[in-house]
Amino acid sequence: MERPVILEGFYSAILLAHLLITFVLVGAMTHDLLIVVKYVRGKFGRKKLEWLYVRVMFWSYLLVYVSGALIYPAFRVHIRAGTFDPLGWPTGLFEVKEHWGALGMALLVVYYLLRRNFDPEQEPDKLWFYVPLCVIINLIVWYKVIAGCYLSNLKGSW
Repeated sequence: MERPVILEGFYSAILLAHLLITFVLVGAMTHDLLIVVKYVRGKFGRKKLEWLYVRVMFWSYLLVYVSGALIYPAFRVHIRAGTFDPLGWPTGLFEVKEHWGALGMALLVVYYLLRRNFDPEQEPDKLWFYVPLCVIINLIVWYKVIAGCYLSNLKGSW
């Protein structure tokens, strides 16, 4: 008799929440990037909206990270062990995705703290760091979304 995995009964609900919060993250992150790119051209008309997007990015990334951690035990037992590990490469893709996710969370904390403490219009000298950081975070999250969708299509549930 198999022992139950923690939160196994809530796997589908938490996975759905993980997906929906990811939509919020991607939307806020992409819109933030569109505003931040305009900072380079000296257009600062949407600073308050951009700061709202940064806060939404931070909290939604944190919630995506936590919800992913909550479903990981059931995923590990029911999907990864039976489907990904025998093939090898899906496990590698998943691990790379998760490592980039951890790095992305760390970078987002830096991004959040930087934005909280500076005004892009008053301190344009900090944009040399802020703008590329926004681009890197976007690339990481978009990679995670694409890789996650691909892996879900291999075996989405048990």
